[in-house]
Amino acid sequence: MKAIVLNEHGGVDKLRYQDFPEPVCREGEALIRVKACAVNRLDVWVRRGLPNRSVRFPHILGSDISGQLVYSVGGLSPGDDVIVYPGISCNRCGYCMQGKENLCDRFSIIGGFSDWHGGYAEYVKVPIHNLISMPKWLNYEEACTLGVAYLTSYSMLTKAISLLNHEDSDEGIDIDDHTILVYSAGSGVGIASIQFAKAIGMKVITTSSKGKLDRARSIADYVIDREECDIIKEVMRITDGKGVDIVIDQLGLWDTSIRAVMKGGVIMVCGATVNEYAQVEVRALYNRLSSINGAYLGTKREMLDMLEFIHEYNIKPIIDSVFALEDTMLAHARMEMNHHFGKIVLRP
Repeated sequence: MKAIVLNEHGGVDKLRYQDFPEPVCREGEALIRVKACAVNRLDVWVRRGLPNRSVRFPHILGSDISGQLVYSVGGLSPGDDVIVYPGISCNRCGYCMQGKENLCDRFSIIGGFSDWHGGYAEYVKVPIHNLISMPKWLNYEEACTLGVAYLTSYSMLTKAISLLNHEDSDEGIDIDDHTILVYSAGSGVGIASIQFAKAIGMKVITTSSKGKLDRARSIADYVIDREECDIIKEVMRITDGKGVDIVIDQLGLWDTSIRAVMKGGVIMVCGATVNEYAQVEVRALYNRLSSINGAYLGTKREMLDMLEFIHEYNIKPIIDSVFALEDTMLAHARMEMNHHFGKIVLRP
């Protein structure tokens, strides 16, 4: 088969389009003919390499996968359309048995810092447990965007709302007249968080660079030009000095997030694109009785719930561009230059 193979960490030139052995499935595994695979910031981090994180070379990136089943497994037939839940866990520990697999000590993400090859290829094998039947109301490009950014956003928003309402997160999303700050409107997590929050009636404040301001205004209530404006001052102006109920922080801007959140508000953190190490004023956090919560993907149960939510509110994933698999270097370059607004998709 053809695949994009990574043999060492480095720049986009390390992504090699080449022949690679087709996966051989063992018991409990399924073979998928990849129809579409989304590019995530995680792919860039794995390609570049991170301290104290490793992969086994050669490695194939790609965590967001949609495609067709090649062989019959688990009640599914050859040719059935499927989406892949990207989380890998032991499926045996207490957390896994409770459906909280992202708390498993062995949890990793397909195509990420994992021994599992991803979807930058014509074929990929995954555990049968990770298969989800693809709804008819999604196409391959839309379906492949949902496993990382959209799932992470859904998981963060449901948890943040449950903390605000002092409810169990299994109750789902139910909130009115609240305000949320979402950084980086053009990113996958940014767009997904805005779409989910708007669907349930939240007032959305987002940040954007100059080249994306108009597109950001088309999906959010308030857009802050991060190149010209002080984010905290603008948030306080918009909220009459109160601050926002929720902050979605995929950048690592903890100090800004703490100062922008209201008393008793919730900060959800799922990335460190800008700052891996944050310096904050601790008093500003506890004086506000605020909380900071980490997020790592989400569970398969949350992904199934998210699909129902997306269908109920008629949410369409926003796709920036579609590249042929052999043009993956161009797709990564577009992401690294932050030229995209929405998800970048690869088609084998």
